[in-house]
Amino acid sequence: MIRKRGEKCMGECDHQGPKRFRERNPEMEPIGHKFKMIAEKIHKHQDEALKKDDLTFSQMSVLLCILFHGEEPITTGEICGILQITHPSAVGLINRLEEKKMVERIPNPNDSRSSYIKLTGKACEFLQKNRKYNVEMDHETVKGFSDDEIKLLRSFLDRIYLNIEKF
Repeated sequence: MIRKRGEKCMGECDHQGPKRFRERNPEMEPIGHKFKMIAEKIHKHQDEALKKDDLTFSQMSVLLCILFHGEEPITTGEICGILQITHPSAVGLINRLEEKKMVERIPNPNDSRSSYIKLTGKACEFLQKNRKYNVEMDHETVKGFSDDEIKLLRSFLDRIYLNIEKF
């Protein structure tokens, strides 16, 4: 039997019918769950923003990983370690970025089984163009925080990362 909203269940309880969503209780949520929710929101937001450029958040993560690695050559294995992804996942992302002319593979002279991954001019232009968006997103993420609070947040996040790395 389907009840209308507000009708009691067989007259025994105060159940008001199905709710679409439960209200969050932030004080009861585990910290790890909060990080997961934040990461999912960022991932979704970035995927939407990158859709117009035919890129995904995961592909952008690889591009940024290479960019932040600096002038030193980087291998697929190093990308796996930095991004905490499997080798097959990294290879798939790099293949798609290579098809889009965003990265190129350079043979590793010291190890014929591996290659270095390098950003192309097209990727560098894209990253430069999107720098403003990334800065704006960072500002929005910490809107309402003082400079001291942002420094403290960065410090806390670094400590949490190190704590988790020790597991």
